[in-house]
Amino acid sequence: MIKAGDQGWGDRSAVAFMAAGALVLVGFVWWERRVARRSTRQPLVDLDLFRSRSFSWGTILSTLLSFSLIGLLFAVPQYFRAVLGYDAMGAGLRLLPLIGGLIVGLGAGDRISTKAGPKTTLVIGLGVAAAGLILGAFTSTRDGTGFAVTWLTISGIGTGIALPPGINAALGRLTGERSGVGSALISAIRQVGGTFGVAVLGSVLNSAYRSRLHLAGLPSQASDAVRDNVAAGVAVARQLGSADLLAMVTGAFVHGMDVLLACSGGIAAGAAVLALAFLPGEAGRRDQRASQARPAVEQAPSPV
Repeated sequence: MIKAGDQGWGDRSAVAFMAAGALVLVGFVWWERRVARRSTRQPLVDLDLFRSRSFSWGTILSTLLSFSLIGLLFAVPQYFRAVLGYDAMGAGLRLLPLIGGLIVGLGAGDRISTKAGPKTTLVIGLGVAAAGLILGAFTSTRDGTGFAVTWLTISGIGTGIALPPGINAALGRLTGERSGVGSALISAIRQVGGTFGVAVLGSVLNSAYRSRLHLAGLPSQASDAVRDNVAAGVAVARQLGSADLLAMVTGAFVHGMDVLLACSGGIAAGAAVLALAFLPGEAGRRDQRASQARPAVEQAPSPV
């Protein structure tokens, strides 16, 4: 997918590798089902877990949340460094509002869940996360740290509200001996979702960034560096002493980041709709009671 983002989605080698990957996944599922039918052997992945709607949709929704969040984590540090000019430590510190919002959201989500139930809590959390990401999609080159802190905090609050009920929906109906396998499977799927998020959303960012670059007249080596990434583009502009090139590079990157955040926000909003339509409500309430005896969320990885 990364190669397709660089070379175009019609690139034959990229399409061939994606098709081969899909075949490998199909073969893996076939093999696991074959192993499961043999009583003397244990499959690596217990596919029977997906017979539960709560487990399936809890896993899907948690993965979609990770997918959308990874786009933010891919783009924003580059924005802080290349566009706003902070060093690595400064960029990292300015991501802390996301973590602060996450902590606030965890507490708020617990109170909302007590009154409205886990399903409603999950929908609200996904909606708040989507709102934060979509707000970030209106970033311009004139905006500074204050605006970024605002929408990062909102995104963190939504993530904190949504994450526990999503994971508890998946794990709450499992027996004690299957909870470890279920937690490991959710962790693996969410990390795969994050990997796909970097590949797909990174390709979206690069494509939108390059669409705003007009580099006629630049030496080929400098042009290639500018097209490669925003940090190299800023370095070239400063080396050449060209304020116009610097403005074009930073403006192109902010445009690409806005497109990425709009996609991430759309994914989170779509996940909220899916949760409202397909996540079992009554199952979610049973899951909440079960999670009070066994806090399933502690068995899952952190969202960042």
